[in-house]
Formats: sequence, structure tokens, C-alpha cells
Amino acid sequence: MIQSLFIGCSYEGSFTFTTIRSKFTTIQSCVDQLTAPGDECIIPRGGYHERVTVTNKHGTPEKPIIISGIEDEYPIIDGTVQLQPKGGWVKDDSGAFKAVVDQEIWQLFIDGEMMTNARWPNALWSNKTVFNASYWAKSSTLSTRGVMVDDGSKDLAGSGLNATGAMAVLNIGSFNTFTAVVQSHNPGNASFTYRDTFGRIKFFPGANQYFLEDKLEFLDQPEEWFYDKASRTVFVMTGDGKSPEGRDVRGKVMTYAFNITNCSHVVFQTLKFFGTTLWASTIDEENTVNNLTFHSIIFNYPSYTRRMLGDTAPAEWTKMNANTKKITLNTLTVFNNTFLGTDGAALEFSGLDVTLENNLFEYNDWTAANMVYRSGGLGTVISNGIGDIFVRNTLRYNGASSGIRPGLRPTVRLNHLHHQCWGIIQHDGSHVQLQIKSQTHAILQQNWVHSSVKYGVRFDGQPPLPVGRNGTMHSKVVWKCNGMMVKGDNHTVQQNLVFDKRNEKDGDHQGDKCSLCVLRYVRENPVPINNGTVVMFNAADKANGGKHGGELYPLAGSVVKFNVIGNVRDQLVDPDNFDFRPLSNSTYIGHNVGPYSYHPELTNYWIPGRQLFKASTPVPPDHSVKIRPDRRDTLMWLNGYGTSVHRVYFGTDKERVNSASLYSPEYLGSVVDGGNVLHLRTTLEPLTKYFWRVDSVVKSTLVYRGDVWFFKTSRSSLVAVSESKGNNWRSRYSFTSIVTIVTALKLTDY
Repeated sequence: MIQSLFIGCSYEGSFTFTTIRSKFTTIQSCVDQLTAPGDECIIPRGGYHERVTVTNKHGTPEKPIIISGIEDEYPIIDGTVQLQPKGGWVKDDSGAFKAVVDQEIWQLFIDGEMMTNARWPNALWSNKTVFNASYWAKSSTLSTRGVMVDDGSKDLAGSGLNATGAMAVLNIGSFNTFTAVVQSHNPGNASFTYRDTFGRIKFFPGANQYFLEDKLEFLDQPEEWFYDKASRTVFVMTGDGKSPEGRDVRGKVMTYAFNITNCSHVVFQTLKFFGTTLWASTIDEENTVNNLTFHSIIFNYPSYTRRMLGDTAPAEWTKMNANTKKITLNTLTVFNNTFLGTDGAALEFSGLDVTLENNLFEYNDWTAANMVYRSGGLGTVISNGIGDIFVRNTLRYNGASSGIRPGLRPTVRLNHLHHQCWGIIQHDGSHVQLQIKSQTHAILQQNWVHSSVKYGVRFDGQPPLPVGRNGTMHSKVVWKCNGMMVKGDNHTVQQNLVFDKRNEKDGDHQGDKCSLCVLRYVRENPVPINNGTVVMFNAADKANGGKHGGELYPLAGSVVKFNVIGNVRDQLVDPDNFDFRPLSNSTYIGHNVGPYSYHPELTNYWIPGRQLFKASTPVPPDHSVKIRPDRRDTLMWLNGYGTSVHRVYFGTDKERVNSASLYSPEYLGSVVDGGNVLHLRTTLEPLTKYFWRVDSVVKSTLVYRGDVWFFKTSRSSLVAVSESKGNNWRSRYSFTSIVTIVTALKLTDY
């Protein structure tokens, strides 16, 4: 008999199987009763603060065991406790409030907003300056291993602070960042010492940077906090200057809420982790995790370092490891989850053919201090797997130098990746970075990658070690970043579009000479590479094989033809506004160059990234300005998830578009059969603001109403320019999106 076990209530649901209405008081007691395939533990809305062990649970493919919230009701698995100091909160002369608490905490929230550890130089989580290296202090060229000499730009000496005992976050190894305790510092001195145990790192003093935190004397601005471990006293300067008394003040006391071992065919879904996370791991042959599914889970602030407690170890982040070095046949599915606000990596996983699909990774890892010893670097998403399937995910505004670091034989397809390491808190890196072994039979296809000083995609490595081989970069759009970097042999580089290289100081010393870089040599290494590489049908504004011995080489490879190099804006409809279709007179058309073909009656235009139930990613983007009316002949969008019919409304009056129905003049028609392109019937007027809406129709009784978007046309003769450029694009899609996206797939207003 299949059991549906409910926590804390007698739930009257419409289930087709036997329902046992049991009033469990904890998640653990409910989980313990899951004994047979098909059993379910249903967790109602509410807050749950407990450590749950999920072990020895085995479903089947047809009847998985399920641990879930109720439909759209997300129970909160809470790793924090409410702070209710018996002596109340007292305001001191500095303007900070202080209180003695019973718990040892290492992260603080007030009314749901995360406070920032007291630090120097100042920066805050709330305005995301913690991600920006402009708010870090800089190393002098006089620094040595174990001695940081401040260069004076932030003026440690002039600050009057005594940094002794502070926690120093040290980006002193290019893509390696460490944490150390300041061993000695005298006020007025520009240098301090720390214990250097980090191994052979790329130490270039003039490029290094740091910040200090976790001392009471650093507490000097609203939204900062400090915890004195010896006296268990919390100090905080609230954002509004008002007392924490009577407010929801919470401290993190838990690392992992769910510990998952020895389980197979178990589904975890519709849960929200706040200030804590989960750990799932194969231990040995007798204790494995296999065929686990993590579905529509919200991870808000799941991991945080214990620097406030004097601990230099990296954060313990979300881990889903089905494999070990000896066990390589287990798998996982990670579908439609959101990861927001991690201190440390967002996710580490391993397994065979692990699928990560339709997930959002946003504003994670603002220190990138994720190692205790030198390494080849980490990233926002870390894989130790084989055959990763990374499809339709969105990564944006994450801090580490690398976004995705796939395992062996990965497929990375239809992902939207942008603003990786946008504040330059580390050096080197790429949105998608494949080390040597990962390149073999890797497929990187149909991704949009943009808006960063890092590379968009990168095959790494150099002789004399065996180089990577047989990787594929196909049909990608890479722009406003450091371009595409291809090293190795026997690769396939086809039908990519690359333009607007942004960084002239990349680690491969290419300057601004190539957006599409298929190297013949790596720096001064005398061994040629890209032997057997095929480079065809690519479009780029600048492309070559890199510089070596003072000579600039052409694109490397054994077959290099049908590539068109030159101004891409003369060839495309509106590349600044996500429209990468060739113009009717484009030279790309003859050999089908680039990732998009020319079709006057186009019905499908591939748009990458996470899908919602409602339509998203409009083309042109919301708030675009100076759209050329003579070129804007279509409206395009990313379809709602699982929806094949979309209704389009369009006009010059926002309220009329917002309230329009099938019988309104603003209704332009329906796009069916999974299409996502509507051709406009008339040429748009210049200097006019247009509003539009796309509703996703699942069935006649279930329609996901779209947002009202707008764009403004220019005079036809002007080159298209949009707010989607640079920081304006970022500001539109960053802070507002957190509210709408973290509700997982089912985005309804509430």
C-alpha cells in the first residue's frame, strides 16, 4: 500500500491512492516512515528547523519515494534561529545595537535581509558592492609571500585600524583566493603579516587584492554586523537605524539540514532552504546515492563561511555527489532549482550522465575564497562527473572567475550565461572553462555568453602535457566579453558568432586582437597546437591564431574556411538587442555562416536559458530604446515551459495592452506548434514606444499571463542602441528578477 504521510495536519487531498492522515510533528518522523516504493512525505507550508537524516530509502523508477511540499506551498527548511536576547538590545555610542544571545551564530538576517560582516574597505550585500573589486584593497608590488603591503589606494595606514586578528580574504593566486588570520599589524602601518600555507600559486603582487573583516572596529556603516565569540554578543548597525527589538532577527546555526545517504529513486521537490542546505553523497559500494531527483527547490543563502568565528576554512556548500573515484555509475537529476546568495560555490556534484536542467544560479560567491591550498581553480558550479548534461540553465552575476567547470565528456547546451565575475574579484577564468581531460567529446552548443571581462568559453591547456582533443564549440553567440579561446588539437569550431572583445589584458596575452581565438601557439611555448582542428562557418569581428614571437598568426587548424571576419552589425538585424538573424543582404547567407540561418518566414528562433511557465526573454529586450523601425519586423520570446501556443498583444498604450483580451484590437494573433516568432504586419513608426505581452496557453482553462514589455523606436537611420548594454542591462534584470524567479517554474503574482 502506497502511503502519503503528512506533517502536522490531516490533509484532504484528491489522491488516487490510499492516504494515511498522520500528524507527524517533524520531518524526520515522517521520513522515517517511508518504507516502500511510492511512499510520500508531504510537508505543508511553514518553517522547519531540524537536521534530517534521509537514509536507506529506495524507490523504483515507476514508484519513487517522494519528499515534497504541497503543490505551490513551499515549506521553509530553516537553518537559522530567531534571536530573542533576554536582556534586549542596547544602543551604544557608535550607533550599533548589541545584545547577548544564547547561540553561536555566523550569519545574520534582519527581516529577511542578510547583513554584511563588518569589513574594511566597506561594501554591502544589499547593493551588491561585495561583488566589486573596486571595494577591495590592492596589493603593492612590494608584497611578498606572507606579507601584504597595501598600495595606498584604500589607505590601510591612514585608516588608523588595527587589523591584528582580522580575517583577511586574499586574492593572491590569480584564480585562487584564500582566507587567513592577520597575524600582526600596527595601526598606521601599510603592511600586515599572515600565515602562508597555500603552496605554489601564481603570485603576482601588483595584481593581488584583499579585504579584511570580522573585527568590531570595522563596524562603521548600516547593515554591518559583528559577533564576539567570547561573550556571545551580537553587534549590528541596522539599515534604518532602528532597534532590532521586536523584529525578525535570525542567526545561522546550521550547515546541512538534510543529510542523504544510501538512497535510490528518491525525489526531493517543492522545498525552500533558507540559511542551510543539503548534502547527498555516495560513501562506498554499500552506501550509495543513485537516481535522486532535486526538483523545484529554492536555495536561498544556503552556505556561508564561519569566518565570523575565526575559521579560515571555505564554506560547506551544497553537494550532490553520486560517484566516488571508484564508483562511477550512479546518476542524479537537478531540475528547475534556484541558487541565490551563496558564500562559496553554488553547487558541487558528481555522477554519470547527471542532468542539470532549467536551473538559475544568481548572485553567488562574492569572495571566491574556496580553497585552502593551490588548485586549478573552482567555479560557481563544480562538476566531478562523467557525461554531464547541462542544458537550459541561467547563470548571472556570480562572483568566481569561472562559471561552469564541467567534468568529462560534457554537453553544455542552450544556456544563458552572463556577467560572470563581473566585479573582477579574481583573475583569469571563463563563463565555461574546460580543462584538458574535459575537452574530449565535449559539446558546447547554442549558448549565449556575454557581458564580462572573462572569456565566454574556453578550451584550456598547453604542451608539453597532452592537450585536450576532439571537443566541439558549435552555434554559440559570445559577445561583450573576452571572446572564445580554443587550445588543444582536433577540435571542431563551427557556426559561432563572436564580437565585442572587452578585455585587453587577458591571461593569454592576446590583447584586443581576436574575439575568436583559435591559437597556433600558447604564449612563448614552441609547440604548435590546433593540429587537426576544423574552423568553419564562423562569424567574428576579429579572429586569428594569436601572437607568438612577435608575429600575429591566422586562425589555426587543418581546415579553416568559410569564416566571415568583419563588422557583425552590418550583417545582423540587431545584435545589441538579442536579434542575431542575418539581414537579407548579409554575406553570412551564402555559406550559412553563424548560429542563425536566414529565413524570411521564420517561425522558431532559438533562445537559451531557463524557462518559466510564462513567456520570458523578449526580443527586443524589455526597456530597449532606439530600436530601428525599418529592421524590427518580428517579435520573439522564450516560450513558456511546456507550452506550444502563445497569444501576442501589441500596441502603443500600456494599459490597453495590459488589459487586452482575444477580442481587443491589441490582439495580434496566436503562435502555435511551439513557434516563438510573430511577424509584424506593418512597419513600425519612428520615435514611438511600443508595449507588448505574450500569454502562454497550456489549455483553454490554464493561461499563464505574460508581463507587459516595451521598447522604443529610433529614427530609421540610427544604429540600434539599447539599455541592454552594460550596466543598464544588468540593473534591469538583477534586483527585480529575484522576486519573480525564486518562485521556481510556477511564476504567478502573489
